[in-house]
Order: sequence, then C-alpha cells, then structure tokens
Amino acid sequence: MSDASEQREREAVKLTRHEGLGGLEMLAARYRDHAYALHTHPTWVFGVVVAGVEKLRIGRRQHLAPAASIIIVNPEEPHDGEKGAPAGWAYRTCYPDAALMAEVAEDLEQARLPMFSEGIVQAPELTRAFVRAHRLAGQALEQEAAMLVVLRALAGRFADGKRRDRASDRGETARRFRLYGELIAEDLSAGFDLARLAATTGVTRFQVIRDFHRAAGMTPGQYLRDRRIRAASALIKTDMPLAEIAVATGFADQSHLTRVFKAIKGLAPGAWRAAA
Repeated sequence: MSDASEQREREAVKLTRHEGLGGLEMLAARYRDHAYALHTHPTWVFGVVVAGVEKLRIGRRQHLAPAASIIIVNPEEPHDGEKGAPAGWAYRTCYPDAALMAEVAEDLEQARLPMFSEGIVQAPELTRAFVRAHRLAGQALEQEAAMLVVLRALAGRFADGKRRDRASDRGETARRFRLYGELIAEDLSAGFDLARLAATTGVTRFQVIRDFHRAAGMTPGQYLRDRRIRAASALIKTDMPLAEIAVATGFADQSHLTRVFKAIKGLAPGAWRAAA
C-alpha cells in the first residue's frame, strides 16, 4: 500500500451541513494519529463513537469513550480528543446551536436551555438512532426529522435541567474574565501577554492565570488560540483569502493557521471552506 493510500485508510473527515436545521454541522471522521487541541464551541456537541476508543477531556474530567459511547459537550466547555487505543477511533458528531436547542427545550416544556452534567453516556437505542440520522445525508426531510427526534431524546433523558454558567456566581473572577475577553476580541491580531491582561483589571499575572482556569478551564494562551480559530472559522465561510484571514486573526501566516486549525477542527481550512 502506498503512503497516500495508507493515510486515507488511517484518517478521513467529512463535514456536511443541514440548512433545515439551521445550518447544523455534522462531522463524520476516522482518526488514527490526529489529536484535537483543547478548544471550545459556541454550540453543543453531540457525538457517537462508532469504532475504536477516544480519549478526551471535557471540562476538568478525563474520559475514555469506547465504541457506542455518546459524547456530550456543553457550549463553551473546554474539550480535546485523541486516540484511546492504537487503532484510533471513528465517530459522528453534530453541533446544534442555541436556536435549535431552544426549539428542543420548548417541545419538552423545559424553562431553560438543556445543559448536561455527564460528558459520556451510554444508551444503545439512542446511539443507533443518532448514527441512523447522521447517515441520512442527501435525504433532507428524513434527516431533519430523525435528528430532531434524537436531540429531543438526548435532552429529555440526560439534561440536568439547570443552565450552568461557570462564571456566573464568581463575582470578581467573572467580571475580570469578561474584561479579558473584551480586550482579546477587540483585536485578535494583536500581541498579548500576561502583563497586558493583568493591567486591564489591575491584578497580578498570577491572578490572570487563576481567573482563566476558574472561569474557562483553560490557560490564557489556550483561550486566545481558541478565539482566534473561532474568528477564522467565520471568515473562512466568506471569500476572504486564507492568507489574509491568518493575518487578521493573529496567526503568523497561512501555514500557521492551517496547522492550528486542523489541530482544533480536524480538517484543513480549505476543506472546511469547501464544505461550507
């Protein structure tokens, strides 16, 4: 087998979107050596491991997710992922946004958006239903209905009924963290260091590190990288050249963007753009 053929056998990624579900992104991937860097999403993440084992951190907890496991990540919850066995893992995931989950909550007569305490759950019938719904690409109406039923079942069975906000009850930490985020968002291409962030709120660099850990479960550097990739993801859906996107979002060049983007998204910016 050639090197190229072996790589295709080892790893494959396909991203699709369903416009009837608000542009719901659905990813089908097989990884042997790829490792996701710690990152967040503004959306929920629901996934099913269909082969192998994934090792991942969700929030501050480490997990091993064997085949048939359902993975659940709340919005803004830091997580990563890598192989948990030598052969790697394959999975199917989707990323519903707040509007879609609000529709689910309304049908369940839940007062709040569904949030989940458990990152890995076992439910064989829901696992099978999720995979069936995910595989219906190209059958728009059938996939729309099937995915809605699965999301409703996941929320109805596993949501804890409370909307969790890591920073909401932490007073000064929450206030400072908001200011750090505003400073970073003002110009993602700017250089940042701990001293600059500390000066924003009048605390020490050590306090900045503690604030990010308590409010986001990330280091300041991980948070900055995450926000840059999220901004780049939005720009990649436009016609803006990738080299310009790299500069605008704080990367050294296009190759730097490509390396970091693939580490977090699982596929290169060009492939992401093609799927969009």
